[in-house]
Order: sequence, then structure tokens, then C-alpha cells
Amino acid sequence: MTDDVLLHWLTEMDRDRLAGLLRGRPGLLGLDPSGVVASLAELAGRLTEPESASEALSGMPTPVLQVAEAAAVLGPGPVARDRLTTLLGLADDDPGLATALERLEQIGVLVPDGGVLLAPADLRLVFREPLRLGPPAAEVLHPLTAAQLTAIAHALRLPSARRTRAETMASLLDFFGDPDRIRALVEQAPEATKLLLEGIAVRGVHPPYGVLLDAYASAAREVIWAEERGLLSRRHGWGYALQMPSEVGLALRGPDYRAPFSADPPLVPTVEVPAGLAEREAAAALTAAVGHVIGVVDACDQHPVALLKAGGVGVREVRRLAKRLDVPEQEARLWLEIAGELGLILAMDAAEAAVLVTEEFDAFRTLPPAEQADRIVHAWLTVGALPTWVPPEGKQEPPLSYFAGGPLPALRLTVLGVAAQTLVGVDGEPRGLSEFADLAGAVRWFAPVLSTDLAEGVLESLWSEARSLGLVAHNAPTSVGLAVLAAAEPDCPVRVAAERLLSPASAAGIFQADLTVVVPGSPSAALADLLDATADREGRGAASVWRFSAGSVRRALDGGMSPAELEKALTEVSQSGELPQPLRYLIGDLARQHGAVRVRAAGCVIRSADDALLAEVAATTRLRDLGLWQPAAGVLISSVAADETLRRLREAGFAPVEEGLHGEVMVSHRPVRRATAPERMAAAALELPEMPSWSLADPEELAERLLTQPPTGSAEGHRHQARRPQADDLAEIAYLERLFKME
Repeated sequence: MTDDVLLHWLTEMDRDRLAGLLRGRPGLLGLDPSGVVASLAELAGRLTEPESASEALSGMPTPVLQVAEAAAVLGPGPVARDRLTTLLGLADDDPGLATALERLEQIGVLVPDGGVLLAPADLRLVFREPLRLGPPAAEVLHPLTAAQLTAIAHALRLPSARRTRAETMASLLDFFGDPDRIRALVEQAPEATKLLLEGIAVRGVHPPYGVLLDAYASAAREVIWAEERGLLSRRHGWGYALQMPSEVGLALRGPDYRAPFSADPPLVPTVEVPAGLAEREAAAALTAAVGHVIGVVDACDQHPVALLKAGGVGVREVRRLAKRLDVPEQEARLWLEIAGELGLILAMDAAEAAVLVTEEFDAFRTLPPAEQADRIVHAWLTVGALPTWVPPEGKQEPPLSYFAGGPLPALRLTVLGVAAQTLVGVDGEPRGLSEFADLAGAVRWFAPVLSTDLAEGVLESLWSEARSLGLVAHNAPTSVGLAVLAAAEPDCPVRVAAERLLSPASAAGIFQADLTVVVPGSPSAALADLLDATADREGRGAASVWRFSAGSVRRALDGGMSPAELEKALTEVSQSGELPQPLRYLIGDLARQHGAVRVRAAGCVIRSADDALLAEVAATTRLRDLGLWQPAAGVLISSVAADETLRRLREAGFAPVEEGLHGEVMVSHRPVRRATAPERMAAAALELPEMPSWSLADPEELAERLLTQPPTGSAEGHRHQARRPQADDLAEIAYLERLFKME
């Protein structure tokens, strides 16, 4: 297909058709290094590039790819529609074929022109060995000299004397265009040659033949016989290889051979899900996800998480976080990755060997739960790894390796999209999946390029992560999962769906007589801060639980709160407006003890008005190594610094407070460390993680602009080359090769 014909085809389009073509090739909208297409002439040139055609086909379902692959075999020139239907074994008016051809025209891969189909890009460069067949005879014979062509024609008993190279080539192409003559020739071949040719025709020249037919096999008799007659040809380059003309392969597959065509997706059996059950489970999962993301950042803030020298968080640290959050190890990896994608933690500071909490976290904690959930879901869609996936060899990549993600974002949306198409009944209600293998088969039909060569367990891990986020529940899509498919809409449908499921942040808790306080849903930042300062958190999830103890109340008093202030603050956040008697008694008991022993820095000095208490301190065996001595009544001197003396006294069961040089009570606060947020997220705006589709040109606006300007320029000037991978890409490339089984 010439550039002029292609340019004319483009100029005949209306805005909607051109926008549809652009939408099917995100590279034309700005995802490609060449940027947004600037004119119809440039568009015509870029449509002829195999890379662009590959991009357009990468998101197509199986029948569309099957038709394109069949056309690749019959190319590279114009493909007669009747030859295509014959190869596929379909009637000319087959509805499945019509749908596939219409889609191929929409994305500019096959363009109808009368009774033939034209391919702007050479589809043989898109499909590697389409239908396991070699290149056409014209391509195989083209590099041969006139003498070599004459020798083949002579071996085939074709007229060859006194003929030009062009005449000999035409005679050979006429022979290879007749399947009956090819089959008759192979019937005359030696048995070993016949078996070899039939095997290559069915399986191609790749393994095991690509391994066996090396330089030593080039002299084998069966190969020589076939090569002399043009049935096989040497292809020199990286080692020795053989190629068989596609016409030979098709002929040897027999007159009844038909290329595969699967017009309908596989059936996905479903089960009924009780009304509201999936949504309730989704609400619980989404609430827990918010709590766990905040929890993993809190854990990194309170106890620094060390980084590996090679980058990322090691297994030991992940297990420690999992134990602290009371979640499985794989879930801890997931929450770490999402927190990193949100910019709440940073693991790339060259000056630090630990995960740092960023300024973003302070802003994120104050957001409403629905908005927090919205951001968490979008972060998962773009995160650059599949953190819960365990490779077959068992070695997982460390969390926070900051991979770009490759096809993972598209794969996540694809799986959710297939679930939306197959797991929603005619009444619009979600239905549960019977067997995950059925959904995996449907994913392979809808998106074969993305999913066919996935490593074992990838889809299962992705589905499990979606369940942890409330996107699926009871193996059925939820309202939030369905809203993800419209994630680029301006009205934030994910946030809207989350608002219907999640209650506002709780500003009060249920105080119980067993010294626990339960906060249903997500606690507000202020409530969480108060309870973290006065009690020990025991659980996160659909509800958060704290427990008061002598140590936690003493910690609050040590933090500067008076007993009256503590009791008042807790009463204000009690749903009943009062505190249980055991908690009030605990606060009162500790208030009477608190400050009875006072420590001031001197080396340090311990003083108390209670001589009996000081005598008890001095006699405590556990405190002997403090070197305590009593210079006067009411005073002890410690040889250890004040902070260490305070800690040791508290461990021994006393309740001291620290005094300043003038006798005032000192209140110590743990310093808060914050890293500067990554540049990709402004601290004030706290914008959503960037989704690739949100940074692209609008297809409708671009189509309008292209059609209203003259199609000047030449398409030839718009060829480009892809960027060569840099050294920094190698770790990410290795990870994607394991994930998607790339060769």
C-alpha cells in the first residue's frame, strides 16, 4: 500500500473514524518517543511502521489477531478477500469475519479496496512466522542469483534454457503457486526428506528443527534434495537456519487445512452471589486497605526499615512489617508498593539507607476515606511490579524496586474488563466465578498478546490483589471494580463508588470495660493520633482496635498530658460520652504514682520527697549497674545519663519523670523525620498518580486538528527508531522477562 493511497484513505475519514483509529494506537497520541502525530502525512508514514501496527494489534481479541495473521501469510501485497475466506474456512458473509475486518480497518491494519485488502504495514514483520509458516516464495527466491534460480528450475523440470532471471523467477512463482504440483513433487521425494518437509510444514523451522538443522545438517541428503528444488532454502545470519516458502507449507498441510478462527469467547460458568454480599465484603476490604497502607507507613516512621544495597526492601524487613501489621507477608509487600507509588514513602534517597516517610503522608492521613481509597486503587493500577506474585523458582523481587511496570497496568485493566463482560448477568447484577481457570481462558481470548505467555501464577496474583482492594469480592466484580474501567472520567467514578461503600472517618470510638477501644471503619487522623499516644494498637481492618495498659497511659503522661487532660480528651472521643470505670481507675492509679520519682541531669540526680521510695530504688538489684549512691536525704546520684536512667527505672517498675535544671518537668517527644516528596507529586496538590492514558492527547481533538489542516509533507520523512534500552533499564527488563516469559 503506497503512502499516497494511504494518505487519500485518511483524508476521506470523518472525525469520529479518525479518532477511533488514533485511540487504537496510543503511540500516535503521545505515548511513543516521536510524540503526538502532527499531520496526516506524518500519520500515513507512522501507520506503515510495523511497530505501530503491533501496538494497534496488542489490545485486540483473538479473532481479530487470527484474521490479521492469516492476511500476513497471504501478503505482503494486496490480499484477495476470497483467498482470505478460503484460508479461514469461512463464508464471505460470516458475521465474525465481518466484525474482525471492521475492527482491523478501524485501527488501520487492513484497509479494504474493492475486492482486496491492503496492509499499510508489512504484517510479516508484525507476526513472527505467522501460522508457523515461512516467508512467501518470492521473498525466499529473491536473494538467489540467476544461476541458482536456473538450477532450481532445472531440478523442477521447468523451462530454463535461454531465459532471463525475471522469466525464470516468474516460472518458479507459478510453480509454487500451485499446491497440487508441490504435493506431487514431495510424493517423489526420499522418505526421509518427505518426513522432514511434512514436519517443518506443520511445526515450522523452529525447535526442534531449529536446533537440529545446524551447519552439520546442511549437508544431509534430505536437506540437499529439498534445497535443490527450492522447497527449503538456507538463511544465513546468526548461525545456519532453513526456511520453507509459505506456499510449500500450506500445500503440505493439505487441501483441507484451515487457519484457526475463534469467533466467540469461551464460556465462563458463574454462580449466583446473594444480593449485597459482594458489596459488603468490598467495603470491608477497601476499609482494611486504607488502614493497612497508613499502617505500613506508620511502621516505617516508627521503626526505620532498612534498604538493601541493591535497592528495595529485604525479606527480613518485609516479614517484620507483616508481623507488625498482622497481615500475610505477601500483603505487606502489596501495601509497601502502593505506599511507594503514592509517594508516601521514599526508598531512593542516596544519603539514607532506610525507607523515609515523605511530607505527602501528613496530607494523605487527613483525607476522607473514600478519597484515600480512590488514590490507593489508582496507585495499584500503575504500580510497576506484581508484589504478591511468587515466581516458579521462588525468588521475589524486593518491594520498592521502582519498576516502570511495562504491560502490567494494561493487564490489570484487561482482567477487570474481562470480569465486567463475563461476570455480570443480564440483570446487571454481578455473578461469582466458578473456576478461575475459566476467567483465565477468557482473558487469553480477549487479550492474547498480553496474556498468552504469562508466567505461572501471574493472573491469580493479580486477581488476589484486586480482592484485597475490594475490586472483586466472592469472585465477582464490585461497584468499585467496575468503576475502575472509567477511571479517566472527570467525575472520579472510583471515588463516587467508594463513597457509597465507605463511611466517613470516625471521630469517636467505643470504649469497653476490658480496656479496649474499637473504632468502626477508618479512624480520623486526630482520633488515631490520640489513641496511638495513649493506647497500643492491636488491629486494623474494617475496624481498628486499641488497648490501654499501664505502659500506654504512662506514655501519655510522659508525653506531657496531665491526668485530667487525658481523661477529658478520651471522654470527648467516646461514643457514649463517658469512660468505663476500669479505664478511669487505671488513669487515677498511674496519676498518683506518676512523678513521685523525679530525675534531673547531673550525671544524673534522682530525687524524691519519699525517703522510703528512694531506699527501695537504691536497694533494687536490677539497678545496681547504675552506680546509685545517696549524698543526702531525698537524693540519689546515678552514674548513667538521665535518659538511660529514666528507661531503667521504668523497666524496674517505677514511674519517674525528668526534671530540667531548674526543677521543671521535661516532656520529650519523638522527633518526626520527613523526606521531601518525589517531584512527580506536588505536596500541596497531592494529585493522583499519573496514568498513561491521562497524559495523552485527546483523540477527538487531535482528529479534528488533523482534518482541518492541509496534509502537507511526505510520509517518508516520519520514520523513527525506538530508544535503545539503557543500563538502568536492565533490572526492570529482567523482571518483565520473568513475568511475561519474554524470549
